[in-house]
Amino acid sequence: MVLEVTNTNNVKVYTVSGSSLTRKLPDWLVKRKRRELQKDVEWTRRIELIQDFGFPEASLRLKVTPDGQFCMATGVYKPQIRVFDFANVAMKFDRHTDAENVNFCVLSDDWTKSMHLQNDR
Repeated sequence: MVLEVTNTNNVKVYTVSGSSLTRKLPDWLVKRKRRELQKDVEWTRRIELIQDFGFPEASLRLKVTPDGQFCMATGVYKPQIRVFDFANVAMKFDRHTDAENVNFCVLSDDWTKSMHLQNDR
């Protein structure tokens, strides 16, 4: 993948989005146009960023599920768990907890079963 790079004062800045790079194909677009865009180099090398991929304060743990479809993350103040869906490039859900998560592990192939070690206050 080739990204546009700007080098200012020996600091590389990568452009990961652009006016035509982050848009998805609309459902009403004809099949011929879709086939043309699949051959377009700029369209095939685009990067899609997950919306709301962050926490108000900080995230201490982040793990990808074994099937590679989801990312589970835990954050602090207010303690919470967030699951992100790679297929939809969005947050699936977030849940607030009573205590801060120290560590966690995903037990199933997807996000449905997980075990959390929490720091009781």
